[in-house]
Formats: sequence, C-alpha cells, structure tokens
Amino acid sequence: MKKLFLLLALCQSLVYAQTPIPLNDLSSFVSKSTNWRIVGDVNVDIDKKNTVISVAGTGVLLCEHEQGKYGLDYDLFSKLEHGDLDIEFDFMMAKGSNSGVYLQGRYEIQLNDSWGANVPKYYDCGGIYERWNDSKPDGQKGYEGYAPRFNAYKAPGLWQNMKISFQAPRFDANGKKIANAKILSIKLNNVLLHENVELSGVTRGSISQEETKSGPLRIQGDHGSVAFRNIMVSQYDKTPGKVSDLSYKVYYGNYMHDLDLSTLKIDERGKTEDLTWEVTKKQNDYVFVIKGTYTAPLAGKYTFYTQLGGNSTLKIDNKEILGNNWTLASQQRQASIELTAGEHTFEIFNNKRDGWIKPALGFWSEGPGFRSTAHHVVGSLIASKPSDPILVEANTNTSLRSFMDFKKSPNDKNFRIVHAISVGSPEKMHYTYDLDKGAIVQIWKGQFLDATPMWEDRGDGSSRPLGSVTLLNHDLTLTNNQNSSWPKDTVGTGYKPMGYILDENDLPTFKYKIFGSDVQDKIRIADNKMFTREISLSKSGNIVARIAEGSKIEKVAEGLYAVDGKTYFIRTASPATIKNGNELVASPVDNKIIYSIIF
Repeated sequence: MKKLFLLLALCQSLVYAQTPIPLNDLSSFVSKSTNWRIVGDVNVDIDKKNTVISVAGTGVLLCEHEQGKYGLDYDLFSKLEHGDLDIEFDFMMAKGSNSGVYLQGRYEIQLNDSWGANVPKYYDCGGIYERWNDSKPDGQKGYEGYAPRFNAYKAPGLWQNMKISFQAPRFDANGKKIANAKILSIKLNNVLLHENVELSGVTRGSISQEETKSGPLRIQGDHGSVAFRNIMVSQYDKTPGKVSDLSYKVYYGNYMHDLDLSTLKIDERGKTEDLTWEVTKKQNDYVFVIKGTYTAPLAGKYTFYTQLGGNSTLKIDNKEILGNNWTLASQQRQASIELTAGEHTFEIFNNKRDGWIKPALGFWSEGPGFRSTAHHVVGSLIASKPSDPILVEANTNTSLRSFMDFKKSPNDKNFRIVHAISVGSPEKMHYTYDLDKGAIVQIWKGQFLDATPMWEDRGDGSSRPLGSVTLLNHDLTLTNNQNSSWPKDTVGTGYKPMGYILDENDLPTFKYKIFGSDVQDKIRIADNKMFTREISLSKSGNIVARIAEGSKIEKVAEGLYAVDGKTYFIRTASPATIKNGNELVASPVDNKIIYSIIF
C-alpha cells in the first residue's frame, strides 16, 4: 500500500509540473491531413519562399504545406484540453510563411515571417490576432488586434523561442461568463511583447464563437510551412497553497544578523491574521520571526519567493531553504522544495538595521497546478518598489561607452569588457563592440540599453543590453596564424586601438593597427534585417578573420552558414572555411573581408 501511495503521489507531481508534449510521433495530436509529420531536423532556404528540407528522425513537428490551399482540416489539434496554461516552444518559419497557435482553439497568437518589419502589426509574429464581425462595414470588420511592442522576430530558418501565459475565461455555476480570457504575457526570444491583455471574445478563425472553460491547443497549418520543437506546457487548474496560523516575535535593536535570538528579550509577540512587516512598530532596527502553517494541496515541487530588506532566511519544515543573506527591499529571492500534500511549517526571519532601506515583506508560492500566489497583504510591499530604471533609447543613431559584463554561457565566469562601446539605431537593431580586440561581442533587437547600474547611486560604470540578445565572442577578430589556437588577447600582435570616425549619419567606423596593417572596421544595418561588416586592411599578408564561433557551424547553402544550432546565420562574400567544426574563418579579397550577420 505504501508503494502504491508513493507511485500515485509521484504521478500527480509529474502531471502538474512543466510537461513536454512528446514529439516521437503524432499520437498527442489529432490531424485530418498529411501535411503534419515528425522529423529529426529541418533546414529552410532563406532565399526561396516556403521552402523547407527535413531530415529523418524524431523531436521536430513539421508542417509542410503548399500555400494557397486553405481550410481547418489542415490544422493540428492537441488531445490535451486546457484552461489556464503556460506554453513554451521553439519554432522555425519558412520564408514568407504564416501560422498561429490558437489557445483553446479560439484565441490566436500569430506566427509569421516578420523579418525586417520595422513597425510590427497585429498580424506580425507575436501579435494577438484581431476579432472579426461580418456585420460591420468594410474596413471595420476586424477589431481588437494587438501588435507586439517590438519586432523581436529572427530570420526565417532560425530557431526562435516563444513563451505564452494564458488565463482562461471564468464562468459562474450557471455557465455565464463572468470574466474575460487574458493573455498574461507573451515573450518572443526573451522580449516581452504583451502583458495583461484582456480578450473580450474569440479571435478571427476560432473553431467556435462560444467560449468555454477548456479547449485544445490548435496550430494553424494552412498558410505555409512551419516547424516546432521543445513544446512544454504547464496547466494551472488546481487550488493554490495557503498560509494560516500566523504568529510572530519582534526584537527591537541594532542587532547583528547572526545573533542568537534566544539571548534576547522579546519585545512584541502574538498572532496575526495578515502576513506583513507591520507586526513591528518601528521601520528600522528590528528583528522579526513569523511562523505559520503552509498547506500544500498536492504532492510535488513548490517554489517559494521572498522579498525583504536587510538580512533574511526562510525555513520550510525547519529546513533552511533560503540562507541568511542581505538584500535590498526591492529584490526577490527564491528556492524550491519537494513537499507532500498537507500541512507544513514555515518560518520567515528578517533583521533590518539599514535606515535607508524601506521595510518590506513579500511571500509567494507556486506549485503543482497553480501559478505564483501572493500570501502577504498588498500594503506590505507598497514602500519597497524598485528604483525607476535609467534607460537609454536610440531614437537616432547612438553610441555609448560603458563597461559591459559578458559571458557566453551561464556556466562561464563573468568577463568585464572595460573598453566597450554599444551602438544603437532607430531600426531597433544594436550591437556592442570591444575596442580592445576589434570584436563584435553581442547583437540584439528591441530596446537599447539599461544604464541603471552605470548611473544609479555611486554606479559601477556598466550598462546592460535590452531586448533579444545574440551572444557572439570577445576574442580577437584577426590573426595571422590560423593553424594555432585562436588568440584570446592581443599579445604579440602589435595591436593599437585608434578610436573611430563618425559618418554623416553618426555611425562609427572603428580603426586600429594589428600585424603592421591599418584596419578600418565598418558595421552597418542592411534592409532592416541584418548587420553587414566590412573589414578593410592596408595590407593583408597572412591575416584572416574568425567571423563566427560556436558549438557547431554548418554550411546550409552556398556562402550561408548556420551557427550554434541555427541561432544565427553568417553570409559571406569572402572565401570562408569551417575549422574544427566550430569556427568559421574568412580570408580577405582585395584586402577586404565582407560578411553579414543574419539574426
């Protein structure tokens, strides 16, 4: 019996955690046509409309469809029926293709080849498609479509990531709708496109005009070719965890954060109905400990979030899951723990002795089948809002010098580029250049820079890119010996930075000396779609450039290379060679190396 109970508890935990939709076959879906199949990989010709080449295998859901043939039968429906839902997936569009994900089969989030669209519309990628009323006059039939804030869409043929958080409409006991459906958020390539958008009804092309508590996921398949992978869903249809039986102890004084509380006199104690820092009577120089009961509705993984100014800890069942650390009142901390269904104890400790920090107490939980839920009262965080960010916009071509922290992967150590310059454009395409190495270290779409860490309070001189960032590399770009390991610094190269010159549009061309050659490095935007780079040498000799580096580089067409599993493309007009499977090296022609970065 014990084994059976544990198995049931485990099954419940798996059902309500983030769950992949298997892509070994089409058994998770219902389809009436043959345009959907499972493959191992796909390649898209970015120069040919609606052209896709597949590789046998599993893991990728492919719709290969001839444009011009329309109808609901070409769409794909999940056997899964959902209400509140988070869904995350990677997708790849063919050139000129169009698709969409319909939540509950009724509310369409647009997928579209929007590469180069400067001012996105509701029908561009990440848009919430419009509603439709045939009874209205021409030109007014479509309404309530919502355009994405930015065009964060990459080029066709590249893998892109979308995250959608959806709240289903609410109904009373008699089936009457009492609350509209909501798009809580949509992110495309990690750029927030929408937040808290209320949907008054179904969008155009819905499977029904009637709204319901649940319905299937539906993927549009009649407007061109599209591929999907890594489809992950989280359903939220369970009762949230709750707190009860709250009691507190308060100690007044300027105490060290690790003092033994058993040696102190308790100044306030009692029970409270509300979870709030206001169990204290002071706004500083206090320690409080709040204990209570947390009821977990199901067995599974629970994540707890706290927000407290000063030093704090969090214990669940007397186990410290958040250690004694100091934070600002605007900073959140989080930790996860496996819990059985039923009651558990929790304890929040807070020591605040910095008068310039506002008092705060925030406490949230999320768990199997429910989203993050606040357990504190609203007033407990009113005074602790973070400082307004200091943002730099690029409404005209803009160059900003700053430190830039960089690491290619989460496991790398942080590297501070001390002579970085970031160049922003009104086309919402930006890059950071390392003046010490002649290297483009990152490119991105969306907003320009968050300069808060540079200028807030004392500042640390750094800024951060905003938007959908593609990381490149911070090693030296040029070398005269491609047969050895690529140099990471300028030792032995005679490198000397010579600054930059601005053209009539305030766009820089960077200048430096290396291996006895004068170099001019010119980076420009082409067609609102890509960066072109022209490296000019006064004398080339044996100099070559590493124009891409990644875990994998593959040639997908003549002069076109995919980097890091189709994260971005390199198109080169100069002779190029793939070295060791992970470096792309180009040689100069007429003392110039010319290529494009497509992202």
